[in-house]
Formats: sequence, structure tokens, C-alpha cells
Amino acid sequence: MAERRANVAPPWREPGTARFGRRPVLVSCAASHGGTSSSWRARGQSEFFVQFFKHFHCLESFHKLEWNSRRSGTPVPQSSAVAEERIPSSTTARSHIHQRRIDGVHGVGSRSAPREPVSTQHRTIIVVTCIRPGPESPALGTSTDVFQTADKLAQAAVAELADFVAIEVSEPILHGDVSAPRPLCSGTPFRRAAFQSKPGTGARPAYAVGEVSRIPRATPYRQSLVDLRPRLILDLVRDGRWLVRDPVRAHRIREARAHSAIVIPLIAGDAVLGLVGLYRRAESAPFDVDDLQAAISFADRAAQCLDVVRDRIQGRVHARLLQRNLLPEVLPSLGAIEAAEGQLPVEGSGGEWFDIIPLSGARAALVVGATRGRGVDAAVGMSQLRAMIITLAIQDLAPDEILAHLDDMATRLGEHLLSGRLPSDMKYAGSSCLFVVYDPVTGRCTSSRAGGSQLVVIHPDGVVSAPGLPSHPTLGTDGHPYEATEVDVPPGTVLVLTSGGIDDAHRDGEATATTEHLHEVVNRSGPDVRKIIESTCRDMALGHEPALLVARAQALDAKNVASLAVPSDPAAVAAVRAWTRRQLATWMLDELASTTTLIVSELVTNAIRYATGPTELRLINDGPTLICEVSDTNGAVPRLHKARPSDEGGRGLSIVSELTQHQGTRLTARGKTVWTQQSHST
Repeated sequence: MAERRANVAPPWREPGTARFGRRPVLVSCAASHGGTSSSWRARGQSEFFVQFFKHFHCLESFHKLEWNSRRSGTPVPQSSAVAEERIPSSTTARSHIHQRRIDGVHGVGSRSAPREPVSTQHRTIIVVTCIRPGPESPALGTSTDVFQTADKLAQAAVAELADFVAIEVSEPILHGDVSAPRPLCSGTPFRRAAFQSKPGTGARPAYAVGEVSRIPRATPYRQSLVDLRPRLILDLVRDGRWLVRDPVRAHRIREARAHSAIVIPLIAGDAVLGLVGLYRRAESAPFDVDDLQAAISFADRAAQCLDVVRDRIQGRVHARLLQRNLLPEVLPSLGAIEAAEGQLPVEGSGGEWFDIIPLSGARAALVVGATRGRGVDAAVGMSQLRAMIITLAIQDLAPDEILAHLDDMATRLGEHLLSGRLPSDMKYAGSSCLFVVYDPVTGRCTSSRAGGSQLVVIHPDGVVSAPGLPSHPTLGTDGHPYEATEVDVPPGTVLVLTSGGIDDAHRDGEATATTEHLHEVVNRSGPDVRKIIESTCRDMALGHEPALLVARAQALDAKNVASLAVPSDPAAVAAVRAWTRRQLATWMLDELASTTTLIVSELVTNAIRYATGPTELRLINDGPTLICEVSDTNGAVPRLHKARPSDEGGRGLSIVSELTQHQGTRLTARGKTVWTQQSHST
């Protein structure tokens, strides 16, 4: 096969086009479909490149629809204008997308009779709008999106341009990565992303969708990826020597009776995304100049579509990495929880989370939720919302009060967003949350929810029930007060918390279906926490999985809880100290006797002094922690402050804080409870 290069500057190399670099290279051979190669060389070479570069010059801008509209006088459809808004600003900045790629064209074969130019306007609309997510594919940013998008692109190409089309994508973009344009690593794997053919052609794919696609050296496919130039092969029958290096494709090409092809690399900015092969067969006219122009336009738009999907995959990967780094690697070990397992959705938005928060009085808070949005913004919003919940939870607020504070915060931030006083990515309105508090001493569970979160209780006897939690819209969307629900939780009960979805708040039917599904799962898997997680995740559809938290409740042994009613008499403090020493001796915690008696003395004295009703002292031996609680009828919360040298009092709480690891106050229906925690090791 002879190679011919131009020795003089072609007519299109004008001052404004010198940036295209190399001169185009043309490879030709004998004719087979009308016309002669000599007549084409004499008459058509300059015409070929003049037409091509004239058309290509307009392709450097992403406003091709407007250009076509002005040339044809046809108004641009509204749908295409909307479709272009789907392309992110990062791709708009890549107006030099073909500058490196098409600084020359490789062609093989002779030129056939001119065909009717193929309009690219309608096809461009199809290609761009096909990446819009629909209700049937709720999960965005997955490798499945690459194959679905490539399939729609192939359908568009078959409908307008070719008899059958094959699209390959580089393996890295399935994980959100990209391949550098130059030099292309020979070891970069490619996978078949799509194959489409016109009905009745009998064309069969060389590789199945998802299968690794081998691209041998010294073939138009590999050469196009190396020099980033399109290949126009006018005669596959005469110029088929390279087919021996690619026997898999060669067999399918001959079987389909294909006679011409166009091979174009898919490039977006500095990313090599893949390769598209367009083929014509049998009675169809071979590809010509107009077809090449249309194919380049198609490849340009196809690369943009795949790049949008790649950006989504990359954003999802970053969101999942951020999500997992912001969540605890191991759930805390608490005396109230015998076993606990959490599971994040495989194809989630990045904003789902679960948590177990230690509370005062040996209680535990179980939390699941999902923030609004997708990607990194959702993961960041999740971490911020989770931090707010932990901050409110350690203040010993009730579940309904915590959600009320979160709802107020989400509403206020929404107002600031509308006024432009906060970044637009700080969106908490629309988040769902389920907050459950389990008390192992009383064996009761208090819960409240916002959005479509669900709670299922598996009793030790195997009975499955769903507490009737009052429904409430997602955070920041309604000003109605939240309600709390209390249920008895016997020891060994399994609690299943699911985040639901932020869109399920007003869909009672879907919430009921989710509850019924969980009923079936737990009835089938039994009380084992790990099996419940696995069975639930296996049965739920990909992209619809919620965040799950499954925990088996465990009551504290009655011998580890001791209570004493204290009369309202200062003289009773001495008896309280003696009772405390005896109880610690029973628990073999004599080393804590001196500090604990001092703590008890200070708290009981304050309760007797400032409260008018009965006072109760309770000691809880919770594993490695000793908890001391003093309850009275006075609702005033004591404040820790630094006493001045001249003050005669006010040092009691300061002494208590020095002797304990944690201390605080929680309000109760009767008044308040002041509590402290000490470690056995101290």
C-alpha cells in the first residue's frame, strides 16, 4: 500500500489555521466502489480537506446547533438548548477538544459517488439528551451508566449514519479515572461498551458488552488511539491486510459483508475515553467526506456524554471515599448493645449514614439517615448533620427535641441560602433521620423520625412488629412539631433501622412496602444480626438500598444497678456515703470508694439544699464504667463556673468535674438528673 504525502502547503493552511500542526496524511489504494483513485487524487484531495477543515472549524465550539440553525434557517429546538445545560462547565472549557486529535486524517480507499449530506442537528440532540437520568435508573455515577449511555449513542449512530456500530471504552473510566492522550499506554485495557446494528443486517459483535476488547497493534483501531486521529477506510475488501492482526473483528466484518468503516477515538479535553467504529455493509454506499464530517460531530458529542458519566462516577467514588472516612470504622462497644452491624448502600448517594452514640445512664442512641443530594456535597452534608446530631445527643435531649432543633436549623439555613448568605452546597432541608434511644435499665425504647426512615422490632420469641412511628416530612420542609414513641424492648430484642430515602417522606405506600419486606427478611434470617444485614441487602434492588443499622438490645443485670431514696435532710448525707461504700464493696470496686463518696456527697447535698421533693441516688456498674446519678424535683440546671477566691461556695461541681471523666444534667418529667461517669481504671 503506497503512501502519498503533500509536498506543498495546501490551500487551507491560512494564517488562522496554522495551529493544526502536522499536514494531513493520506493513505490510498485501488478503487472498488465507483470512480478511480487517480481521478480522486487529482480532483478530490484538496476538496476533501477543504470541506473537512471548514466543517471542523465550526466543531471547535460547542455551539454547533446555533451554527447549523443560522446556516439552514431552522430554529434550534427548545429541547436541545435544555440538553446543552446538562454539559458541565468543565467540558465547555474544552473547546480545543479536536486540536490535538484531528491535526490530520487517515483515509484508505477511493472516493465513492457523493451522498446526500447527513444532518447532524437531530442526531446531536439525541446524543446529548440521552444522558439525562430517568426514573428507571435512579443510581447515577456507576459503570452501568457508561454502558447504558454508550448503547444509546450506538442506537443514534445506527439510526443516522452506519449499518452497525461498536463502541469501546477504556477500563479506567469505569472507575472514574482517565487515560492521558499521549502517549497512550499499550497496556490500557478497553471494554466493549455497546454494539448496535440495523435490523436484518445479520451483524454480530466481536465482543460481548462488558467483555475486554483486544486492540492489536498495527491496526486502524490502535493507530487511531496512538495518534488520536480518525481513520476513514473506504475499502475494507481491498485494504484488508491489517485484518490478519485482528482475527476476531475480521471474522465478524467479513461475516457482515462490511465494505467501509470509520474509526474515531473518543476524547474529551485531556481524557481518552474510548473508541467508536462505524461500519457500512452490502448495498449501502461507502463512507465519504460528508459521512466523515458527521461521524466526527457524533464522536465529539459522544465523548462529551461519556465524560459527563465519567465525572459522575468520579464524584461518586470520591463521595464514597469521603463518606467512609467520615463515618466510624468500628461501632462503639456498649453494655446496652450486645451486637450491632451497619451497612451503607452499594449504589448510594454518599449522604447515607448510621451511628451509635453512647449516652448518659448507660443508654445508647441508634441513628440512621440520609442527606439530600448526591456526591461529595451529600457526603459533606452528612458529616455536618451527623456532628450536629452528636452534639445535641450528648446534651441529653429527647429524640423529638433533637429532630426539632435539626428541623429549625435546616429551615434557617434554607432561608440563608435563598438570601445568598451561605454557599449553595449547604443543603440540609430534605434530609431524613431516625433517632432511637434505648435504656437498658428500664428496657424501654424512645424514637422519633423525619422522612421515610423505618424501625422494625424483632422480639425474642420471633414476633416481628413495626412501632407506629408518627410520620413527619423531611427536615426543613414542615414546621409541625415532632412526636416521640415509646415501646418496651425485652432483652434480646433486635432493632432494625433503615434510612429509607429522602424521597419517601410522603409515600406511605412505599414505606409500607419497605416495612413488609423487612418483615419477610427477618422472618427468614432469624435473629442473627449479620444474616439480617446480608439478607436485606441481597433482596433490595441496586440503587434503592437504604442505610441499615441492626442492633440486639441487652438489658443490664439487676445486680449491677442500685438505688437509694434520700430523705430531704442534710443529716442523711452521712448515711448515703456509708451506703455507697457498701455497694462498691459488693461490686469489688473499693479503689473507687474515696472519690465516689465525695462525688455522692456533693451531688446529694446540692439536691437536698435546692430541691423540695424527694431525692434519689442511683449507682450503675456498666462494664468498665461506674455511673452515679442523683435525681430531684428541681428543674433548674446547675452550671459549672470558676469560683472567685472570695466566694464561700460554688466549688462543688468544680471538684466533681476534676474527679470524673464525664458529667452532665438531663431533664426529666419530674425534674432533673445530675450524672457522672468514672472509669474503673481510675
